[in-house]
Amino acid sequence: MFEQEDEKVNGPKIAADILKKMTTAQKAKIVEAIEIKSPNLAKKITESLFSFEDIKELTPQGVQILIKEIDHNDLVMSFKLASPEIQNIFLKNMSERKKSMLQSDFETLPPVKKLEVEDAQKRILARLDELRTQGIIRTQSPNELWV
Repeated sequence: MFEQEDEKVNGPKIAADILKKMTTAQKAKIVEAIEIKSPNLAKKITESLFSFEDIKELTPQGVQILIKEIDHNDLVMSFKLASPEIQNIFLKNMSERKKSMLQSDFETLPPVKKLEVEDAQKRILARLDELRTQGIIRTQSPNELWV
């Protein structure tokens, strides 16, 4: 007979991919229900739910608010792994003074561990999630209809 090998799947990532197709209200309700039963699982799903590339879905005003709400050092650090497109989105939405400061700090940033950069991006995403939940920042998600 054939031996079957168990296929490894990333359940939280799969759940996050499904949740991404839902409205914000549906997402929040499901994550809250999961959090009651398994806070650790809810945290893993939430971490998989947002990626740094999701910043593309923010309105220009949303990016500007996010920039004001996050730590400058986290923003500088996040640029190490951010795509050129994401870097450009941030740079287009900040003042010339802030842009100059960020570019100067980025150029003088010594080599850092990848994990430190990922942690900075996670802190930015956590703040973004808080601002979305509070209704302060909106997205331009293709799954949402704006009128």
